[in-house]
Amino acid sequence: MTNQKNPSQGKFPVFIDPRGSLGVTEFGSIPFVPQRIFWIFGVAENETRANHGHRECEQLVFVQQGSIGALTINQLGEKEEWSLDTGDWLNIPPRHWLQINNFAAGTVLGVLASLPYDRAEYIDNPEDLSS
Repeated sequence: MTNQKNPSQGKFPVFIDPRGSLGVTEFGSIPFVPQRIFWIFGVAENETRANHGHRECEQLVFVQQGSIGALTINQLGEKEEWSLDTGDWLNIPPRHWLQINNFAAGTVLGVLASLPYDRAEYIDNPEDLSS
């Protein structure tokens, strides 16, 4: 059984003025009700993050500062590459593999998750996305 929903990319509004920058969104514009938030920063050059999928959890990855690359793999093994800059987001539906890569120096990445943390819900091998 394949998940019909595909990853999608968008952009949060970012307002820049002499005092600094402000990124904002309303939770009603997110495709799920967030149950958890976490952030990733201080990633060393050439390191990757994520490298897993989720059975039921949906995630919205967003760049608060800097830039990243991402690789998604669906249940059919189809790969898609993404580039995200400050304010950009990537929605990852359940049963999609995610690898985050190409972190620019100083990047801060936020992640909203539709479910609380549950290690048993992780898919550690992309070949297991459909099982």
